[in-house]
Amino acid sequence: MEDINKFKHILENTNIGILETDLKGKISYINKKAKEMVEIEGDKNYVWEILKNGKEEFEKIVNLIEKTENGIDSYETEILGKNNKNIWVDISVSPFLNNEIKGFLIFFKDVTRKKVLEKKAKETTLYLKNILNDSADAIMGITLENKIFLWNRGAEEIYGYNEKEAIGKHIDMLLPDKQREEGESEKIIKEALKKGFLKNYITERKRKDGRIIKVNITRTAIRDVNGRIFGFSAIVRDITEQEKLQQKLIQSERLSIVGKMASQVAHEIRNPLASISLNLELLEEEIEDIGLPSPKQIELTYLIKTINSEVSHINNITDDYLSFVRMPVLKKTKENLNKVVEDIHNSLKNLLLTARIDFIHHKNRLPQIPLDYNQTRRAILNIVKNAIEAIGNDGKIEVFSRIYKDKGMLCLYVKDSGCGIPEEKLEKIFEPFYTTKMTGSGLGMHIAYQIMKEHGGEIRITSTEGKGTTVALCFPAEG
Repeated sequence: MEDINKFKHILENTNIGILETDLKGKISYINKKAKEMVEIEGDKNYVWEILKNGKEEFEKIVNLIEKTENGIDSYETEILGKNNKNIWVDISVSPFLNNEIKGFLIFFKDVTRKKVLEKKAKETTLYLKNILNDSADAIMGITLENKIFLWNRGAEEIYGYNEKEAIGKHIDMLLPDKQREEGESEKIIKEALKKGFLKNYITERKRKDGRIIKVNITRTAIRDVNGRIFGFSAIVRDITEQEKLQQKLIQSERLSIVGKMASQVAHEIRNPLASISLNLELLEEEIEDIGLPSPKQIELTYLIKTINSEVSHINNITDDYLSFVRMPVLKKTKENLNKVVEDIHNSLKNLLLTARIDFIHHKNRLPQIPLDYNQTRRAILNIVKNAIEAIGNDGKIEVFSRIYKDKGMLCLYVKDSGCGIPEEKLEKIFEPFYTTKMTGSGLGMHIAYQIMKEHGGEIRITSTEGKGTTVALCFPAEG
């Protein structure tokens, strides 16, 4: 009897809620801890009345017991606590057996705090996972053998490989030939092992499509609970566009300085050139007045014209420099491009005749469009002069137009039969001071580009070495 009382005392004062029920769930015993957790009063005499999901939940538990026969060791569910407060509990259920199940002994422990912590942990894990996956930067996990074990969406965007294609592969799959031959991946891992990290390492990487990109890499050691390094995390940022912008900024600063110098030099040169031209005219008149023998006079006149031609050439270069420094404000009027082309043709007739170059203008019926006549003339003239120099002697220049209604553009094409431009030089053709000729300012095509840009249009160039070049000047065409 003493042992029974002792056992009852233990059940009553334990820190675990205990219920005894019959097969229908009617409660026949409830200990002190259970009473503290739930309200059992009046008609609340059935265990399923304290379950949040009610009778359905109780029947589910009974079905589980019938399948296992030995009861349930651990089952988490919610019960209705005091003041309508939901409590998460971990329950274990043991059936009363006497040849058959007579009832149930239910033990339950409050695990609400544990569930709250688990929920927070899951939310934090999901939050971190989303940050990891949705980062614009590539975030990678790399083993000590330089094999990839983690690959986020940023890595997919930057490198072009999806997760399945990257996981388990060696990091060398991302290295261009030069970096692979230099053993860069081994150097990086050695440095990261030595310091525990490698910060802001600038290098190149190769995308799946073969394109080379510039990247900034930060690699950090990952350690286990004992402090041993078992891998690395790598954050990779694509800085290709950033590098291009930086190069453009540096170039812009340099050009600004060069432009100011060019402007000053051009102003200093123009006055002496004007004086030389004036004196040459006076000298030519003096020679005519002196009345020298005809052969001598012809010779001196030829020399004066040669000097005048070179002075004119230098004048054109100074004009180019001044235009480069300060592009004039456009004064647009409604003009017809055919008229501009005819004007240029007339001014170059003697030069074309001397070089035996056929100038063919295919006149389409063109609408008038808003443009600055003088600046447009200058852009087309620069291109035609380039074509003449590319041909040298005996060739053909064709000028024709096309209207693209869907794009609202009117394009003028200048096609020559000259020597063409090598492919590697085409991308530099519009850069200031870049020239493929022995003489010239290297500003002609750049100025043409700027003029078209100011008009809201564009300039395109296609060329085949040894066959010729075609330049397209495309103007916005209203209506």
